[in-house]
Amino acid sequence: MHRNLTARQLLQRGTGLCLLALGLLSCSSGESGNSIPWKPYDPAVLYRARQEGKPVLLEFYADWCIPCLELEEHTFSDGRVINSTWSFVRVRVDMSDYESPESERLREQFGVTGVPEMLFLDARGIEIKDSRIIGFLGPEDFLQRVERALKPRPRKSPPV
Repeated sequence: MHRNLTARQLLQRGTGLCLLALGLLSCSSGESGNSIPWKPYDPAVLYRARQEGKPVLLEFYADWCIPCLELEEHTFSDGRVINSTWSFVRVRVDMSDYESPESERLREQFGVTGVPEMLFLDARGIEIKDSRIIGFLGPEDFLQRVERALKPRPRKSPPV
């Protein structure tokens, strides 16, 4: 019986430490206030960006997603990453209610397979497919994707 009590105490302490770590991870990026400034998803924001000829960084995330929290803590708080995204309209799509009809519609519309997932749209609103990010990326790898997304691409000319 003494062993069961000790095992239960260890389980309780381990659970408490995990919850504390998750709490610190989710709060610490907010304490510094240094992160990518996101706009909440709204089709009007994408329309306006296209009208103004601005590229878009579209992030699909969920508040329960550990890699999403890690992106916020380690990547989106990096000053180089923040600076590299200024030329984009930065839009965050909340997929926390992942099975909702709205989330399902957005997943289908943008071909999203899970969270976190990020898409880069060019100034015409067309996805830059070779820059799509699925899962966590550290700052260095993220910066490479931003650079790839910002590279000028030849426009396809209409058939003659």
